[in-house]
Amino acid sequence: MKKHLFGAALLCLVAVSGMALAQTIDEIQYYDPATGDPASPYAGQVVTVSGSVYVVKGTYNSGTHYIQGATGGISFFDSGASGLDYGTLVEVTGTVSSFGGEIQLAGPSISVTGSGPEPTPTEYLPEEVLLDYEVVGNFVSVIGIVTNAGNNSFELIAGDSTLVVYRDSDTGVDLSDVQDGDLYQVKSPAVNYNGLIELKPRRQSDLIENPGGDTVPVIENINCANWVPMAMDNITVTASITDDNAVMGASVYYRGGGETPGPWSIVPMDNTTGDIYSGTIPGGLGYDLVDFYVEAFDDLEQVVTNPGNAPEGFITVAVGLTPIYDVQYPVHPDSSSQASAMAGQVVNVRGVVTAGTNQTYAPSQFIIQETEKNAESNSYAYGGVLVYEGTATYQYYQGDLVEVGGTVSEYNNLTELLPHNAQAVNLVDFGQELPAPARVTTRILADDSMPDIDGDARLGEPWESVWVQTFNAVVLDTLGYGEYIISDSGARADSLVVDPLTDLTYVPTVGDVLTITSYINYSFGDYVIVPTSDESIVITGLTSVDDTPQILPAGGLRSVHPNPFNPSTNIKFVVNRDNLVQLNVYNIRGEKVRTLVQDNLPANEYTMVWDGKNDNGSNVASGQYFARLRIGREVVQVQKMSLVK
Repeated sequence: MKKHLFGAALLCLVAVSGMALAQTIDEIQYYDPATGDPASPYAGQVVTVSGSVYVVKGTYNSGTHYIQGATGGISFFDSGASGLDYGTLVEVTGTVSSFGGEIQLAGPSISVTGSGPEPTPTEYLPEEVLLDYEVVGNFVSVIGIVTNAGNNSFELIAGDSTLVVYRDSDTGVDLSDVQDGDLYQVKSPAVNYNGLIELKPRRQSDLIENPGGDTVPVIENINCANWVPMAMDNITVTASITDDNAVMGASVYYRGGGETPGPWSIVPMDNTTGDIYSGTIPGGLGYDLVDFYVEAFDDLEQVVTNPGNAPEGFITVAVGLTPIYDVQYPVHPDSSSQASAMAGQVVNVRGVVTAGTNQTYAPSQFIIQETEKNAESNSYAYGGVLVYEGTATYQYYQGDLVEVGGTVSEYNNLTELLPHNAQAVNLVDFGQELPAPARVTTRILADDSMPDIDGDARLGEPWESVWVQTFNAVVLDTLGYGEYIISDSGARADSLVVDPLTDLTYVPTVGDVLTITSYINYSFGDYVIVPTSDESIVITGLTSVDDTPQILPAGGLRSVHPNPFNPSTNIKFVVNRDNLVQLNVYNIRGEKVRTLVQDNLPANEYTMVWDGKNDNGSNVASGQYFARLRIGREVVQVQKMSLVK
């Protein structure tokens, strides 16, 4: 079944063996009717289509758009697209591909051809949407009875068909007032998520209760003039409020939040312009957190709130600033979970952008760091955090000073701050100096092992999202996809993965000695350093291991002599207090060759002789080797040795 929205057929050009073929969006949007798998006969080919924009970037993520053409609709992703609004007429050229089970145009080139009203959705029954995968991409309107209502989804029933309606968190759509048994009209693109056709409303007004009757008011686009208020600042709340007849009044309810919230107070909202209403919560009330919600009623005294389940549901704003150090510090460095102790809490932070939206893995991400060291530790450890603003409405650049209000979250063991919305990032100043990079060894930066595995805490956790610089490190190996391994001891056991953000001029070469200055990311279970530009990497040509080891409070290496050596060398070290000590020898591949010490030793000076043999008593080949000394959890030192024959 195909419902064509505009009478004329829409043509696109498909490059096939140098010939241009006339083709419609509807025929590009072809799925296996049994499985729902993408099966476009034009997969991999470049096409040009035209249509009217009805989903703009920032709705679901940083780049997804939908257009409605004469014979169907289709999506494309372009986070850099500008000037596109609802009703903008465009011509899009891209490669037919698929993502998440839905056909889309990849690598799009966009030309604006005009403007007009937002497209009108075509009415469908749930069963019509479910029975025809080629409706995917179309702007549709579906009416049904609600069942299985939840915080993030519900289902529409009409007859024997049930259609899932899914809430994308970046839209700000609130489902808390949607109840089983309600009659709703939903406007949305028909999307295909791995074979399941569902609806994703773009905004609150895409959900219409009691369609055809006198509908309740719709409250959407709730915003604060300042999401990062200080103690004496007022909090001005605005919202768009509409009704099919007339909005008669609106109010903001607020209280002091936290574990023991106070009573609700009320301030009226004024209709400032058009559909916009505004009300101000007074400052100086001594609150650390402020909870609020918006209420409106129409000419029939139908009352609605946002969130819809208020007062049980509400929006929370933090007052004042929380140090990023407090946000990042876990329950304890030795704990099995390294999640932030503040996960789920609303906070405000301030920091300088060390990696902008053009220097991370997605335009919706940037990294900020405290401008001053932690006074207690005299260190930047735990001082950085990744900010994830899903709509990527604005760009932020290295050196920007920002304030962010939002919720602390954990995503795949990476601590993030999720702003309330795009407006919850205050740009305070430009061109700030970056914090001096913390110099940290590759072994510490890469350490994600628990104490029962390596005897110490997860030493890499404090440096997550922190601006760091490695010591002189040697390139040990390349991993493909641009990644490579470096070690400042020369031992693979102390190595750190380098994951460049983009193709850089520098081509990693085994044996190169360099330093890298950038931020630490946690990706797929590993801490990695992410060079963002050629300037991040400096080839020093120096040795990767200092010639003079440093004696730390717990002890350390004194010397390795002779070096180079044949047939044996003396490794001298000092232990300043009774402690667990390990002295191993590793080859250039990071493989353990010999254990010289693994015992609890009393405070003293020691000399161990390595005779150039492995643990099996066999002579090893000439080449580079590394003595690694560990004293408790406080000392990890490595000295390079050369065996010559």
